[in-house]
Amino acid sequence: MKEIGETDKKLYGEYAVLYAGFSEEEREKLKNFSKSHSESLKVVFACKNDGKLLLKEIFKRNDGGCINEDTDLPKTVILSGFTEKKLLEFLKKLKTLGISYELAAVLTRTSKDWKFKDLIGELIKEREEIAKM
Repeated sequence: MKEIGETDKKLYGEYAVLYAGFSEEEREKLKNFSKSHSESLKVVFACKNDGKLLLKEIFKRNDGGCINEDTDLPKTVILSGFTEKKLLEFLKKLKTLGISYELAAVLTRTSKDWKFKDLIGELIKEREEIAKM
């Protein structure tokens, strides 16, 4: 797990955010929030059967993709293509929505080739290890 700084260094990938595991009402709020943050930010949502897909395939989805699908995934936010500074700003503002999430990650050159379910599993393990400390 690498710490994010407060620089203008752009992180890997297309400028986008992926949300998974949120209710219909939360998905709509998240979409509106994300677009108010930046109209150019692509907002995608996980579909029911995305667990076996590679992250890079999910991020290719059209803006707003799968917004109407419920999933049984943990509430997850995955960010791509932000600068470090903008990422921290985005997450800080996201907290003001009052929508909690369990897992968060940044897409990397390595993780783009992971199956979505494998990334979720790794994030859960990391969260558990941190809780033990």
